[in-house]
Amino acid sequence: MPEPPDNRREDLAAGNDPARRQRGRSRVLMTNEPRAYREGIAAVIGQLRPTVEVETVEPSALDYSIKRFSPDIVICSKATEVLKGKVRVWVELYPENGVLSVASIGDRRMEYTEIQLPDLLSIVGKAEELAKAN
Repeated sequence: MPEPPDNRREDLAAGNDPARRQRGRSRVLMTNEPRAYREGIAAVIGQLRPTVEVETVEPSALDYSIKRFSPDIVICSKATEVLKGKVRVWVELYPENGVLSVASIGDRRMEYTEIQLPDLLSIVGKAEELAKAN
């Protein structure tokens, strides 16, 4: 019996060379904790925003994955200097298990108390807009 397509393998292959990005598709990199939360959010974004590529990795692989995957947006638990220097749109979900989440969109920084899925989808949409403008 043939195996079902494995989109994750395709994303990883495309991620090895940023020039091989699927035309017109923005990239979302998910590295937040806990893992179940990361995978759940990634699945919902993939379903509700089928025009984006979503990659999930362990938080320890964040900096490497930014270089490999060239994301338009990163959703993480802890923003790194590499992230802040290379990605225009990022969301830090509940850093240090606090109640606030922080989003950076271009040069604009916003804080959210109890960020919700519609907020994340809106930020993904803004990242798509910025990616298309470049």
